[in-house]
Amino acid sequence: MKRITSTLLLLVAGLFALTSCGWDNPITGGDTPQEPERISQWMLPIERYGITLDEATQIEEGRGNKVERSDELMTLTATPQDTKVVQEIVYYFDRAGHYQVARVKFASQESAKQFIDEYLLNNGFVKSNLRTAKASEEIYISAPRGSQVSSVILVDGEQTEPIFWWTNNDNKKTNWLRVDPLQDQTTGIWMPLLPYGATLEMVQLFEARMGHTFDAEASKPDRGVYKFKTGHEVYTQTTYWFDVKTNHFLEESKVSCDTLHRPTPEQLDAYLKAQGFKPTGLKDKEGNPIYYDKSIKLIANVDMNIPKAAEAKKTFRPGIQYYTNSDIEQLLPYEEVDFPMPLFGFEKEKMEDIMKKYGDQDYTATVLPELAADMPFPAVQTRSKYFPTIILWPSDNDESLYGAAMVICTDLKALRSPSLIDRLERRGFVYDKTRSILLPTYINEQEGVMVQIDEGTIITGFSFSPIENFKSASVPMARRLKR
Repeated sequence: MKRITSTLLLLVAGLFALTSCGWDNPITGGDTPQEPERISQWMLPIERYGITLDEATQIEEGRGNKVERSDELMTLTATPQDTKVVQEIVYYFDRAGHYQVARVKFASQESAKQFIDEYLLNNGFVKSNLRTAKASEEIYISAPRGSQVSSVILVDGEQTEPIFWWTNNDNKKTNWLRVDPLQDQTTGIWMPLLPYGATLEMVQLFEARMGHTFDAEASKPDRGVYKFKTGHEVYTQTTYWFDVKTNHFLEESKVSCDTLHRPTPEQLDAYLKAQGFKPTGLKDKEGNPIYYDKSIKLIANVDMNIPKAAEAKKTFRPGIQYYTNSDIEQLLPYEEVDFPMPLFGFEKEKMEDIMKKYGDQDYTATVLPELAADMPFPAVQTRSKYFPTIILWPSDNDESLYGAAMVICTDLKALRSPSLIDRLERRGFVYDKTRSILLPTYINEQEGVMVQIDEGTIITGFSFSPIENFKSASVPMARRLKR
């Protein structure tokens, strides 16, 4: 009887080993199973960040936990039924229903310390050297284990019932538990918690990490507006706006600065581009440039220009404001456009010779000796969809010479395409701030050519001409049209 029993035990053990080798762990998403006792005791949160609310609900129900979900607030609360060590796990999802953060509440300080000693430090987690202004916070980071993701755990030990926050260890700008402020070394500006659906509690945690204090006097919690004093000499305030209906989802955020110490447009352009935003060519009603990160559908509005209206000036705080707006997709410039780069040789080539050369260009449909009765200059009709016409201007000094070229555009979304600036820069053109009095101007010193971009002040299109030194509001494009 003992021999039969021993044989059966060996068979069961072998079967368990075979089945567990190919098990895909639903908790971590990896292929290494956790010990059932360890999972039951500690009841770890799911580490498959990005799964849906429905998927997380199914996993937690499969673990035998009591589950309560809120589709309105995009949260899921799992209450363990077979352990007293972990009181609850709350999962937070973005507004699209994808898992971002988990909050684990332990029953006591003793159980939390035991969890760190017995689980974290024995399962690939290490205590991070990162330090924030929140003195009570400890940070633990795991290295990827097999196909498992790397998590970061923020431990807030102030409470009697300690809270452990779990999220993906990517430290991207959209991470709700981001530790890195993503601060610019040149200007000192940083990125607030971004409007990706995070909760007020996560905003408070982030601001505490930054060493900022809640400004109760300036805030309006009943309207979902929360302001924080930074203590910074230039960037003095951060503001967060939550949705009016639930006061739960973060919708907008802003870092405000002192009016007299605003960073330059060039500095902000470099910072936002480094953080994944691209200039759209669009501007708000005050002429401020708008940047956009298409991958996360997030707008960065460089709100630096002082408003003209007297009332608006009183409450104006310059800064960068972040928000989402689905309508911007319809206004964004085309990413790629076909552009007929004009021929150069200004003030050197005869007009009749340059017209023959235009006739040989692949983009040319026809060359006209005269565009129209009220525009008695040669022109090139192109095959380009958005740039159908190039007007050829005679030289101011000798009308037999080729003096300039205007490329006419029929769609502002094409004119603002980032591919055009990229093409100019690859051709050797460099932005010239001193000549950009009325219109953005780029200079190619090697070829002796400058180009001005006009969105409708004089024409809509590009004007190519010899480099000129002008110090007044009068620009070459305007002078030619006034002749």
